[in-house]
Amino acid sequence: MSGQDEFETALAGLQLPAEWHLDVAIRPRRRSVGIEVLPGGAVVVLIPPTADPEQVAWFVRSHRRWIIEKVETAPRLAPDHSVKGFVDSEEFDLLGERYRLQLVDSLPSGVGQSPAATADHVLYARRQRPEQVRRAVIELYRQVGLSWLKREGRQYELAGGIEGLDYVVRGLGRRRWGAYYGPPKHTTTLHWAAFGLPVHLVEYVLVHEQAHATRPPGQAHGPAWRRQMNLWMPDWKQRKTELAEIGRHAWLGD
Repeated sequence: MSGQDEFETALAGLQLPAEWHLDVAIRPRRRSVGIEVLPGGAVVVLIPPTADPEQVAWFVRSHRRWIIEKVETAPRLAPDHSVKGFVDSEEFDLLGERYRLQLVDSLPSGVGQSPAATADHVLYARRQRPEQVRRAVIELYRQVGLSWLKREGRQYELAGGIEGLDYVVRGLGRRRWGAYYGPPKHTTTLHWAAFGLPVHLVEYVLVHEQAHATRPPGQAHGPAWRRQMNLWMPDWKQRKTELAEIGRHAWLGD
């Protein structure tokens, strides 16, 4: 088993550009070497603890052109997320519809809960401290999103022979829109903030995770997973690219 210093020494011998801000991360659960280019342009080499330093160096060297391309585009994809004020007339996107926030002391007739997104594109919420309004709106996203997820996910369960799948909508941090957790959880999870994206991108996140839920053999995003994606969503690569751009402006709760 090699240590952090040995990997860093092997990579230093490649004389990579200093502006790459190369970092080494040993990940106990990884089975193979990987490279991640962060939105700001930093390069992280993801290494299983049993890897050989020279093999890691060869892997990075062989992916040099790919790294250059990703580093050049990384600044354009840096996060610039929306910030909400939780005041009257603030706008919120939910499943492809835009709603204007209206704070009220009592709910209008016919509106049974708070917050509520109505057919006339008003998002009613009780007047209270901004932090309380923020939490209430996020809970609305979670509830609406979970209903959508259970309904839309069913077709992929049937098509993919997926049995016993659970669904969860919750916060997933600032870097993931969705996740599939294998047995015993066997759960497709979407970030509540994903439901503020255009619907076709929410669909992409769902299909991405449902393809994992079929438990294809091989690597997580290997040939079997890609075949499933191509079958269910032929334009998934285009949607993935669009998500990278639109998603960096999305509201994540701030």
